Amino acid sequence: MVDVNESRRIVSSSREVRSPELELDKRDAVLEATKQFSCLRRIPEINKLAETVVASWYLEPAAFSSRKWHRIPCERPIGLAMIDLKSKQLGPQLQIVQGRNLSIEGFSFSHRKPITSREVAVTFDLEKPVMEFLVIRLAWSRFSEDRLFQSGGKFLFQLEAAAAQFIE
Repeated sequence: MVDVNESRRIVSSSREVRSPELELDKRDAVLEATKQFSCLRRIPEINKLAETVVASWYLEPAAFSSRKWHRIPCERPIGLAMIDLKSKQLGPQLQIVQGRNLSIEGFSFSHRKPITSREVAVTFDLEKPVMEFLVIRLAWSRFSEDRLFQSGGKFLFQLEAAAAQFIE
């Protein structure tokens, strides 16, 4: 066990150490970055990102990377709906897909059927009567060895919809 006098927070498989100073600065940065997408603040994975020290090792050099925030696993069922960007109306069907990674700027997920639109809306509120959706512009999609599609992109805007409007 390492004694660091509670001066910082490190998360590993065996220990966790807190850093009140770092946590406050990072929490403020997360609050500022999520102003446009306030529903992100309720997602436990985003709160974990704000409260822990995170390190990432990527194959691409930092000069080529456009990422400002770390990605964190978000492996749970997510609702996905098609959207008409002109009218900002959601399609009538809510498809359940599997989340993969989440950041303050975007999201990736796995799905069984190809998506024919560049923009989609996702919700983490599967059990609520009013769902908050994040509209995503898909930047990439691929077919995996698991025989599933994987897609991801950046958040554009947030909107609400009644759960009752979707066909089961």
